[in-house]
Amino acid sequence: MTLLRRRDKMISIRLSDDEFSKVREACRVTGARSISDLARDAMRRLVAGMPGVAGDDGLCARVEDLDQRISHLQEQVSRLALLVREADK
Repeated sequence: MTLLRRRDKMISIRLSDDEFSKVREACRVTGARSISDLARDAMRRLVAGMPGVAGDDGLCARVEDLDQRISHLQEQVSRLALLVREADK
């Protein structure tokens, strides 16, 4: 995250005392510098995982690549298992 990028948009939410306490604790546990940093990071992660949202193309391509690799590995394991079974006969 770059600190030089100007942030000029603001979102405001209301929290109960209990919710606010939990958010402050999450900041402490995660090492976030502020509630704003924690919320910004959480929203960035949420949006990055949503299909159809700009910027998720790279993630989709990586998932598709991993899916193809897993399929290839499954085929190879099945082929090896067949060879082992035939060798045991």
